[in-house]
Amino acid sequence: MWSPDVYEGAPVSSTIFFAVIPKIAMFSVFLRLFQNVFSNFHDFFLLATILFAMFSVTIGSFVALKQKKIKRLLAYSSISHVGYMLLAFSANSIEGTQALFFYLIIYMVTSVVLWSLLLSVNTLKNTERSKTLVDLSYLSTTNPLLALTGLIAFFSLAGVPPLAGFYAKMTIFLTTISSSLIFASVFAILTSVISSYYYIRIIKNLYFEKRENTTFFVPVTRSCSLVMGSSSFLLIYFFINPTLLMLLAEKMALCLF
Repeated sequence: MWSPDVYEGAPVSSTIFFAVIPKIAMFSVFLRLFQNVFSNFHDFFLLATILFAMFSVTIGSFVALKQKKIKRLLAYSSISHVGYMLLAFSANSIEGTQALFFYLIIYMVTSVVLWSLLLSVNTLKNTERSKTLVDLSYLSTTNPLLALTGLIAFFSLAGVPPLAGFYAKMTIFLTTISSSLIFASVFAILTSVISSYYYIRIIKNLYFEKRENTTFFVPVTRSCSLVMGSSSFLLIYFFINPTLLMLLAEKMALCLF
């Protein structure tokens, strides 16, 4: 409940850090605790994490539909994606942990693109206020490459091929279905379809929503352009050839078992 307010009130540079970095440490701690310390309570914690995952994807998908501020929308999107990670965590297997870390890495790369995009959509009028969906309107005419970068990142979050986000979600769903979590997997797939709506709405703003007044954007910094360009390339590359990243995720999973 506090996450969207913190996202909204904190500076973008600080928000990037605690929106991206802590998740991999948090799930590493969870895996250590529930596989070693609380191993005798496996059934109880398995049911709890499945329920938490279902509530997370539900709240993250439905509440984000009404958001107009980009930070708050990304906060609820983050809640939804943590639900998918909890599903992989609930599989309680090496394959599930591998899918979890693979999804985490892809999510972190995508988040870096999105927050860099948010840092780059600056005008003389919106630097002192929180950015809304209107600030992305018709960005394709003023900066086509920046709009294309946003399109790749949001489609990857939605799980649209040929992007790494699709492969990451598919890996999680296949793993959870093979672990007999069929109802939770189908439920997450259906809510994923719902969450795709607000990603597509943002893409509509990028390409088809015209502005009433002409707006001049501040030029994108060199550092942001390099980060967005390299990360967007990785989102496409890891769909075509995910072997290296899957091996890394497998090594990370084996270290915890």
